[in-house]
Amino acid sequence: MRLFVGMTTWNSASFLPASLTALRDMTDASETHLVVLDNDSTDGTAGIARRFGAEVIVRRSGQAHALMDLFNCSRAEFTLLLHADVVLLDRRWLDVCAAHLTGNVALVSPEDIGCGPNTRPWGRGMPESSFLLFRTALARRTRIWFRRRRFKLLLPFRGLDVTGEHITYNIPTRLRAHGLDWQAMRVHTSTRLDDPIYTPHFQAPQWSSELAMYRYGLGNFYSIDGIVTHYHNWFEREVEDVPDDSDRTLPAVSGGLPLAFIKRYTHTFLDDFARGAVDIPEASRG
Repeated sequence: MRLFVGMTTWNSASFLPASLTALRDMTDASETHLVVLDNDSTDGTAGIARRFGAEVIVRRSGQAHALMDLFNCSRAEFTLLLHADVVLLDRRWLDVCAAHLTGNVALVSPEDIGCGPNTRPWGRGMPESSFLLFRTALARRTRIWFRRRRFKLLLPFRGLDVTGEHITYNIPTRLRAHGLDWQAMRVHTSTRLDDPIYTPHFQAPQWSSELAMYRYGLGNFYSIDGIVTHYHNWFEREVEDVPDDSDRTLPAVSGGLPLAFIKRYTHTFLDDFARGAVDIPEASRG
C-alpha cells in the first residue's frame, strides 16, 4: 500500500462530503487505505464516511490521541493525517510532496501561520496539524512511550509526540533528535476582492474589515514546487443555520469571529467546489 490516510472528525457533516469527494478523485483507490476516527459525532458524520468507503472508528478521543492512533494504524509507505475541512485539489499532490520525502526528510506540512489574513507569526517554522504527510518508516523512529487509561488501567503505548502546543509543535524537536527534518509548504490566501463578502452590523469580539476582502475568508491554499495541492477551510464545524444578520460569534477562546461570516465563506467554497469552479490562486515556484 502506498498511502494511508487518517482523518479526524467531529460533527463534520457539513464539509466532510467535499473532503472525501476530493480524496476519492485525487488519489488512486487501489493504493490508498482510508480510516476515519470519529469523536462520537451526533450529526451523521460516521455514516457519511462509511458511504465513501472509509473504515470508520467511533471513539471519544482528543485530537492528539486520535492522530497518534491513526498514525499507528498505517502500514503504508506514506501516511497523511488530515482534518475534515481539507480538500485536495490536484492529482499530483502526492507525487510532488513525496519528491521531498527523501534523505532525512520525514514530513511535509504547511507552516502553521494561521487563517488567511488572520496570521499568527508564532507558527512559523512549525507544522500545521490539518495536513501532515509522513514518510512512515522514518516518522515511526520518533515515537515515544506514553501511558493511557484503559478500563481503569494505565497502559503503555508508543506514539508520535503530538501532545505539545498547537498539537504539532513538538514534532520538529523529535525529528531533529533522530537526525530528521521536515519540509514546509507555502501558504496562500484566496483571491482578494474589491468588495467585502460580509460586514457585521454589531461589535464582534474580533473583527477587521480586511478579513472580509477574500473570496474564501479565512480559508487558505497550500503549494509546493509551484503546484497548489490543497485547501483548508478552518472552523468548518461552526457552519450553522444562522441568518446573515446573526450576532452570534465563536467563543472568545476561539477568536470571537461572527458565525455568519464563517457560514458565508464556507458556503461560497462548497458551492464553488460543487460546480467545479474553485478559484485557485497561482503559486510561483521557490
